[in-house]
Amino acid sequence: MTQVEQNADRVTERDVSVGKSAVALDEETRLVTLELRTTGDQPVRATLTDPVREPHAVKLDDGATYTNGSLTVERTVEPGEVARIDYPLVGPRSSELSTSTIQEVTRPDGGEEIHVEWLGEDGGTATLSLAPDNPGSDTAALLAAPDATPMANVMQGAAIGVILTPDNEDAVLRTVLRASRHGLDVFATSQGVQPDAEAIDLLETLGALVLPPPRTWASQLELHRLLSTAARERGMPGIVLQTRDCPRIDYARTGEALTTADYQVIAIPELWNQSPDTPAVVIGIPAYNAAESIAAVVESALPFATDVIVVDDGSRDATGDLAHEAGAAVVTHEWNRGYGGALKTLFQEADDLGAAHLVVIDADGQHDPADIPALVQAQERDSADIVIGSRYVGERQTKIPFVRSLGLGLINNLTNASMGKLRPSGFIRDTQSGYRAYNRAAIRSLAADTSIGNNMGASTDILYHAHRHRFSIAEMPTTISYDVDNASTQGSLSHGLDLLQNIFWTVEYGRPLLVLGLPGSVMTLLGVVVSVLLFGQYVDTGILATVPLAVGILFTLLGMVVCGAAVMMHVLNRHPTLKRLRDEDNS
Repeated sequence: MTQVEQNADRVTERDVSVGKSAVALDEETRLVTLELRTTGDQPVRATLTDPVREPHAVKLDDGATYTNGSLTVERTVEPGEVARIDYPLVGPRSSELSTSTIQEVTRPDGGEEIHVEWLGEDGGTATLSLAPDNPGSDTAALLAAPDATPMANVMQGAAIGVILTPDNEDAVLRTVLRASRHGLDVFATSQGVQPDAEAIDLLETLGALVLPPPRTWASQLELHRLLSTAARERGMPGIVLQTRDCPRIDYARTGEALTTADYQVIAIPELWNQSPDTPAVVIGIPAYNAAESIAAVVESALPFATDVIVVDDGSRDATGDLAHEAGAAVVTHEWNRGYGGALKTLFQEADDLGAAHLVVIDADGQHDPADIPALVQAQERDSADIVIGSRYVGERQTKIPFVRSLGLGLINNLTNASMGKLRPSGFIRDTQSGYRAYNRAAIRSLAADTSIGNNMGASTDILYHAHRHRFSIAEMPTTISYDVDNASTQGSLSHGLDLLQNIFWTVEYGRPLLVLGLPGSVMTLLGVVVSVLLFGQYVDTGILATVPLAVGILFTLLGMVVCGAAVMMHVLNRHPTLKRLRDEDNS
């Protein structure tokens, strides 16, 4: 696949040289590279002009092609460094590449001009114009690679990290090509089966530093850690990690996100900006007395969203004002409706906006907004209606307090059992995570559901809603910080009791035969078996174990009562009058 097709000789006049080479990407496309070097001790600025003549054409990023003109770019090159310009060229492989020149080289300090010509393979020289054949056209600006210095400044000099898989080779190459155009360093590694050697060679040809993975099937978290560590060791100020699909990166927004990120951030795709009528990503933040943290949370979330909406849930402090000053749209509840009440408002607001995705994060700073692109990309890739930022999938990074961990484990199991998810493969590992992404269908459906409670149990209510409406749920690994200054206002014990009450209430009116009938049947069977064995022992030995027999009889009677209650609740749930009354109560 990879073949260096042409590497013209370099010629140096005084202290500047230019080189041109081409690498075959496929049967029709070549990657052309222009390189400018200076061997002097002062920086120089050069205007490079590269003609585009039929039968060749430059292939733009949007798939369009351009021919019969010139590529013109300006570059400043420091002593000992290389200014590099890459662009894809389509056309017959049998045709020779056009000859390029440096039309003019000047010193930024206004010193003596230096004129250098490109020496063609035939020994002749060429003179090329600075603009396309069509005067006044901005095609040259569209085709020319942007100056590396401004984009490097926007990205704060951060590196780009990519993971090569058997399915994303072309997308990774496009990411590396665009990054090199912007003058950004790229770190790459691979996942899965042994990658194609030619693909690795091409990555290195494009300037990427390819790192061997720690193991063949290393997790994405391991590979991101590998790329981040390599960037730190080489003095990079930060790293942007591409998602598996490698969409085109919105460098401006991603660079903005880096300003508040902790060294690394997931790349924000350009696709989020391509829907002018409806917002692509809305971030919703339920907030109650969060004045200490809300401004920082909003500011860190803004680069990842089309809109940030804060629901000020009857706060007694300046939460709403500070959120507005930080750049969020604020919806104010006159009184405190609870976490679930704030969520219902967010669903309604996102539905009114026509949001493609709603990502809910906490106001206390426990959730890292840098994970938002990963959640949204997973939702689009897997067509999941709800994506949960989970503390229990992948490599566990969250340090959960012991008591909270026990409570969450119990609640997770009860919630899954109440939905009939009895096999571990179908479990939702983190049923109580508030870090969730909802797609358009889920937003619309949840906005119309009046049965979602107002308290903390709303997280469970939403899962029951998803189960009833057969919404697909996926989980992505995330890390939640519990050592923030302004943690949740509800204590762990009251939170747990609230959730348990919500679970049992839903179980009572949802699946009584499963959650009550099954345990009742087990209790009845156990009591009968114990009682029969004790009576058998009495017949054989004449000794009656009174206490164990009483326990066995008690288990039998209690199990029968529970089974009877389960049957009665099941019948009542199906009665049309009770269903009508419950619907009226919810409305």
